[in-house]
Amino acid sequence: TIRSSFSLMTEEKEWIESPNGWDDLEDDNNEKEEECYGRDLFADNDSRTSYHFNVEDSNALSLKTIKISGFELHSDETTKSTGVTLWEGSKPLAKYMMNHSKESIFGRKVLELGAGLGLCGIVAHHLGAKEVVLTDGDTNALRQLRENVANNCDCASNISCRQLFWGAEDSGGGQPQFRESFGTFDTIIASDVIYTPTSIEPLFDTIEWAMKKPDGHFLLSWFTRVNNITVDMILEVATERDLKW
Repeated sequence: TIRSSFSLMTEEKEWIESPNGWDDLEDDNNEKEEECYGRDLFADNDSRTSYHFNVEDSNALSLKTIKISGFELHSDETTKSTGVTLWEGSKPLAKYMMNHSKESIFGRKVLELGAGLGLCGIVAHHLGAKEVVLTDGDTNALRQLRENVANNCDCASNISCRQLFWGAEDSGGGQPQFRESFGTFDTIIASDVIYTPTSIEPLFDTIEWAMKKPDGHFLLSWFTRVNNITVDMILEVATERDLKW
């Protein structure tokens, strides 16, 4: 079963997301997991890299050049911790946000789910979002995410990073505390976060309680398509939660 636990702001859960999904980590104290995930992914490593992205307004005027750090897409590190690289769906979503900033980003409260290295959330910040909360469940991803936000957002007070696991608001994992702290969001964004069938329902369960009604937007970029997941499977779950597209 998918675990949907949320740690309070001051206490985060040690958790790593593998490419096989959340089902791999049913026992947090498993010695095999400790052997696999316990090493420091952020030590000097040839597979570390930087990604650059130019944020532009609707008139193609440059606002900011973002530089984010992480690992190469096909490195060994991403087979152990999926959020420490820039997946293919991130840049297309960022470009879509730039082209539709007025209706989806500017002046709006934005939540990023499965933020990874944080490109899209950082872009939303520079496009004039009122507030941005970038979230991920993966401990290693959060560590790199916070570094990237600090390096690209000049200590801004309206952008923050939090650990969040997906699930329904009444699933007993702390979602009510998150909502109490942050409320609901005008726009929710996510890129390449669906790669196992078991992740689809928890994703949309989260959107259901976190998105402002009735005018909230959910922007999903989905380029990395594996495990026989289809668009129809995703839209079926969205429809069950009264989302329209």
